Amino acid sequence: MYFRRLMFILLFLLLLGRGLSQEEEKELNFYGEMNTRMQVRIAGRDSTRLTWFRSALSLGMVPIARERFEGKIGVTVRMDGFPYPEKWMDLTRVTELEPVAILLDEAFIRFYDVLPGLNLTLGRQKVRWGTADVINPTDNFATPDYSDPLVWDERRPVWMAHLGWKPLPALGGELGIKPVFQPAISPPGEWFSTNVLPGEEELRSFLVGEFIRQGLDSTTAREIAALYTISSREEIVLPGRNIRNATCGGRLKGHIGVFDFSLSYLHGYNFLPTVEPVMNVDPLNRRLDFVLKERFLSKQVLGADAAANIAGVGTWLEAGYALYSDTAGKNGVSLIGGLDYSWSGFYANLQFLYGDFPLAQSSAEKGTFILGAIERKFFSDRLLTRIGGVLDLKKGSFGLTPLLRLTPFNGIEIEMGGLVFKGDEGTKFARLNPVKELFGGVRYRF
Repeated sequence: MYFRRLMFILLFLLLLGRGLSQEEEKELNFYGEMNTRMQVRIAGRDSTRLTWFRSALSLGMVPIARERFEGKIGVTVRMDGFPYPEKWMDLTRVTELEPVAILLDEAFIRFYDVLPGLNLTLGRQKVRWGTADVINPTDNFATPDYSDPLVWDERRPVWMAHLGWKPLPALGGELGIKPVFQPAISPPGEWFSTNVLPGEEELRSFLVGEFIRQGLDSTTAREIAALYTISSREEIVLPGRNIRNATCGGRLKGHIGVFDFSLSYLHGYNFLPTVEPVMNVDPLNRRLDFVLKERFLSKQVLGADAAANIAGVGTWLEAGYALYSDTAGKNGVSLIGGLDYSWSGFYANLQFLYGDFPLAQSSAEKGTFILGAIERKFFSDRLLTRIGGVLDLKKGSFGLTPLLRLTPFNGIEIEMGGLVFKGDEGTKFARLNPVKELFGGVRYRF
């Protein structure tokens, strides 16, 4: 049903766009991308395995383009290279053997100069606040997409209404409202295990320990624990769909001298859930029920950011103060600042982050990180070499991403590289410590 509805919308806009383009003697603006990538995790001669094999096709077009309004629509088809049959009957279902996901990208209509200097955009769109190029503490609109482990700053478009206002060249503002909350997309289980429920044996061992603390000997405690029925489950609760649950905010932007700056206020939610374990032991019926409650905490974000180009060096600073209405959240500041510079075919980027790094949000405590990259182009920009990474300043855990990209023809990119994390127990990247991977892929843009 979803596929047919999506195809109907695309066909309708295509026909509408053709009519308008013929009327104005303009061609439709099509664009797109095809890519495929495979990753191999190095873990010994007998344990090396594929952890990632995905191909994708993205298509977009601007079917409506006039002086006072325009429209845009796009879709992405993701094709997973791994089959997922769980029983014999799944072998008869092509969707289990060749998994495909169809994602609606940006799909909006934008009206220019509704009032002088005022633009209105309605539909599915990406609205990103802040000046930092990887992580934005002031932003809470566009949903993060962490499904690709090599892309730390990808965002999904969301359904919202957005007003952009610029009465003066050096002064502007914007308002936005997103009526429906969308949580972040997490990495696939084949690449990053997200199993957080304790097993039956672990819960039964907990019972044994409780009985021993109550004065029973270990043998009796095990015998009684063996009689208990044990269950465990997750319970995830999304924010409601009332108007008061909508994500909304406003931003004032300005320009003074060489500095662009903004002040913002936003009411929204954490994109990743806060976990609360609840255990109920019923001695009368000899039951233990474990429930892992997952909630998305409401927050208000007061933000400020500034950016400038000083003597050819790009600089930026962005900070957001989060105020939580729930005691499970911890009020505090997150900030990121950085600089970048290009010279003689080189490009360097260095950033400092105090806050949450996407793949290291394992605790409520904020981290302190250094993010950086340096790259060099050769052969008339046909070959790019790059090494980037992130360092946890407190505990010394880190991640590295070396990359080699060849562009033999315009629009075609061939990539080879690696992804390595190192983190001992208790560090931010401890859960990613097994990741030592090589990857290769091809991308075609048109």
